[in-house]
Amino acid sequence: MILGHWHTGFVVKDLDLSIRFYVDGLGMKLIRTFQSKGSAAARVVAYEPVEMKGALLEIADGTIVELLQYIVPSSDDKQSHERNVVGASHIALIVEDIYASLERVTQFGGTKWNDPAETEPGKILSYAQDVDGNWLELAQIDLSINKLT
Repeated sequence: MILGHWHTGFVVKDLDLSIRFYVDGLGMKLIRTFQSKGSAAARVVAYEPVEMKGALLEIADGTIVELLQYIVPSSDDKQSHERNVVGASHIALIVEDIYASLERVTQFGGTKWNDPAETEPGKILSYAQDVDGNWLELAQIDLSINKLT
């Protein structure tokens, strides 16, 4: 049985660039950075040898995002920019101003994929990608008339 949500993780090519995107661009808070290598990390990710560095970031509501950069073995670039590919995933982020957020996404090296669309009264959505192609769903939601489900 699932007890709760711990974090959402993304593999990134350049940890410093991704931290800048998420912290300076989207306003997340850097909790800490870390490095992992050796047998314990190898048992978790099933690579031998393995060396990686990462960062834990916090969204305003307490949700944690983990960024991982693999040093050994190095990471391949993402094979597809399609949202409908099996295995594609995204994180949905509630934003105050979707237009300003999309502007910051592109300003900090991400990609805007569609203009914001109002899917129902008080709910405006748009897809974007971070600097590594990880999918972000941005949602401007008037919580006085909408539930999050």
